[in-house]
Amino acid sequence: MEAISNERAALPGLNALISHGRRVFKRLARRDWRQAPISVARRLLNPLPDRVYLTLGHLAYFHRWPNFHEPRTINEHIQEYMLRCRDPLLRLVADKVQCREYIAANAGPEYLVPLLGVWDDHAKVPLETLARPCVLKPTAASGAVLFLRAGEAVDLYEVRREMRRWLKRDYSRLHREWCYAGLPRRLMAETMLLDASGETAPLDYKAYVIGGAVRYIQVDRGRFTHHTRNMYYPDWSLMPARWSLKTHPPDPAPPRLADMVAMAEHLARPFEFMRVDLYAIGDRIYVGELTNYPGAGFEKFIPRKYAYVTGALWRRRD
Repeated sequence: MEAISNERAALPGLNALISHGRRVFKRLARRDWRQAPISVARRLLNPLPDRVYLTLGHLAYFHRWPNFHEPRTINEHIQEYMLRCRDPLLRLVADKVQCREYIAANAGPEYLVPLLGVWDDHAKVPLETLARPCVLKPTAASGAVLFLRAGEAVDLYEVRREMRRWLKRDYSRLHREWCYAGLPRRLMAETMLLDASGETAPLDYKAYVIGGAVRYIQVDRGRFTHHTRNMYYPDWSLMPARWSLKTHPPDPAPPRLADMVAMAEHLARPFEFMRVDLYAIGDRIYVGELTNYPGAGFEKFIPRKYAYVTGALWRRRD
């Protein structure tokens, strides 16, 4: 009887261990291992000054020394921009809450994704009662996102754990992205947009505004499964290059492509460079966010010559 009692007493601990192991496995499965070399280099180089950090990181990722004095590739330009430009407007649009105010003032509130709430503590986020489907994001970061879909079972403990990690992480140190330095770290939830069928998330169009004009538009598919990416010119002809990832079959042009290009250029007008993320649902256009330094400059054009082609379009403002 004593042995049985001890066995039963041990089960809760064993179950907790198994549950923790499952959560760790899920996190590892979701991780973007394409960026693993950058993650290792980041930890090793973290104590170094920003310029040295980015120089060595650039060398590790692109296998060549960067020239930040006379940048030529789009990657050199983005990272030199990170080191040089201290325009307060970059910090404003880097804060996803303030960015909404910028979009509303310069385009109109009708272009905003509906907001469900903003919180400064993960424990205050009402996960059990949030209207679904919705999207959770940190307000002072780029690329981090969690989806809560209607009727889908979710490990709320793991969701809160992830949100807690977001609030602890200083993204200005993660990739030396100056625009995040000192921003309040908060959490936000927005309504998850769905396509015309009402079942699938719409395509995310990322318009790169370089030298005052949209030069190419990125369309990603399978971001959390088999991630692929196409690049298009503003007339929707396929760019004969890829941006880090493999490509997928051609996407149909959005119905209001010309309006989306005009919108991106209008919102990016005060900046040397900007990526404007948009959605198109029927005749509606939504602006998701503005991204100052996509990938912190750690994305590869293949073939490499397109890093020079796009870099030549950059126009510095002194």
